[in-house]
Amino acid sequence: MSTPVSVLDACTLIPHRLSTTLLWLAEAGLFQPLWSEEILDEVQRNLPKLGITPAKAKRRVDAMRAAFGAEALVDGFESLIDEMECDPKDRHVLAAAVHNEADAVVTFNLKDFPVEAADPHGVEILHPDAFLSQLLNQGAEAVITVLLARLQDLRRPPVTLDDWLAGLASVVPMFANLAAYEFHHQSGPVSDIPALVQADQQSAMEAMGELGTFTSPTQVAMSWVFGLDKDLDLAIDLSYDPRGWDYEWAREHLTGRSLTSWLHPAVDAPEQIAFMRFVPEVEHTSQVFQAYLTEMTFLTLVRLEDGTWRVWGLGPGLPPAGEILNG
Repeated sequence: MSTPVSVLDACTLIPHRLSTTLLWLAEAGLFQPLWSEEILDEVQRNLPKLGITPAKAKRRVDAMRAAFGAEALVDGFESLIDEMECDPKDRHVLAAAVHNEADAVVTFNLKDFPVEAADPHGVEILHPDAFLSQLLNQGAEAVITVLLARLQDLRRPPVTLDDWLAGLASVVPMFANLAAYEFHHQSGPVSDIPALVQADQQSAMEAMGELGTFTSPTQVAMSWVFGLDKDLDLAIDLSYDPRGWDYEWAREHLTGRSLTSWLHPAVDAPEQIAFMRFVPEVEHTSQVFQAYLTEMTFLTLVRLEDGTWRVWGLGPGLPPAGEILNG
């Protein structure tokens, strides 16, 4: 597999922990970063808005230039800028990507790069959460190894991987939580093909804890899914905000999917939030590989003050703790 080549928009290089993570992974060769002088100038101009002195902002950008050199710097793309059909202020970013035949632009500003502007040039527009999650999917062990090695250098104060990922969760929650899960569940090489296991709902619910024990997030999740299909009142009772749910949509969304025993406490609020993953149901072994590549779906659960759990949300994303607890 070739090394991904990605233009890093200025907005991804300003948050310190995010930019540091991206640059660590780039230095390790997991992807080739690209930027232009205009992108670096924008980073340097905006860092002081976060309380960084202009002198420190300059040193940080100069260090990036020195670390990655001419290989990361894109120039000679100016004639392409006016041809780009994205937001005018971001045309220079897409032009840089097109000029150097980059695979992707990594940016928070997805709406400024519409599909119709990027697709004709073969450039994918990726949120940093999606980009980092892709790197994790391509090589979780490599990503975790890089982070652990670089965190060893942070001694004042020392920072654990969980602490680092918790700090990332506000901006890239999917990556932060999936990386934490991979770190805590490393078990050596495994098959790329998931095992097919069939069990009736009652047996599955019993395997995940004592029935009716709603201090167990796994039991709540299983009961909620069971309630969607067999007892809607139960699903309603186990929903955090019952009025906010479209239960018919949830039932349709989960058609062909089964809840796994994959339980992961949120890295940024492990005592209050947990996630559970769904996997596709596969009727024939010939469909396994295709099913394995389908979009992930997660159930988000939140712990109430009385110690019981409720289902907060359902979908392909893992929201940051602040969005759940303060929303």
